Amino acid sequence: MSGARGGIWAVVPVKDFALAKQRLAGAFTPAFRQELARAMLCDVLGALREARELAGFAVITADPQAGRLAQEFGGRWLMEREVSGLNAAVTQAAAVLDAEGAAGMLVLPGDVPAVTPREIEALLAGHGTSRAISLIAAEDRDGTNALLVSPPQAMSPAFGPGSFARHRAGAEALGIVPTLQEPARFPGFAHDIDTPEAVCRFKGLRPSSNTGRLLASLQCS
Repeated sequence: MSGARGGIWAVVPVKDFALAKQRLAGAFTPAFRQELARAMLCDVLGALREARELAGFAVITADPQAGRLAQEFGGRWLMEREVSGLNAAVTQAAAVLDAEGAAGMLVLPGDVPAVTPREIEALLAGHGTSRAISLIAAEDRDGTNALLVSPPQAMSPAFGPGSFARHRAGAEALGIVPTLQEPARFPGFAHDIDTPEAVCRFKGLRPSSNTGRLLASLQCS
């Protein structure tokens, strides 16, 4: 899959698997954290592949393993030119998609393994047709777990602690009233795995999922 030709494209920024999930370092081994990052990304890519309203999807990363996974699922690997953080990666992806004529860009993290094709389609259905911004907050309503912008470079990304408020304010500063989707309506987007407690909470994932199979044998107190 190469070249964005209209429609909305999804982009998943991915760190090197060896550096993934540092907040879990006190509870899980490096090998488990890498395996978890890979399993979650596979589940996210599987949902994107099945979402009928997407024009395509891509992973932007410097990690060859993550890039090859994107291609195996039928997506694109956008090579991160310089590893300078999440916002730089998203900015690069937006520039590529804009230059290729994509109508919009959906940015979602690789650690939301419960996201479903239906949720993705519902988010796109509620999005405006031109110069629009839609947001879904993380469960704690601090971070942003879905940023949908039309066109792709409509707004500079501002991911990090407190990003949901920054993205909302950034849209309003541009004269755009953002569509704020309730996390409760999109639990697959809102629930990420970023703490040991979240790992145990996600043990209830469907057994057929990559992440569900990995977590099924964990002993959580």
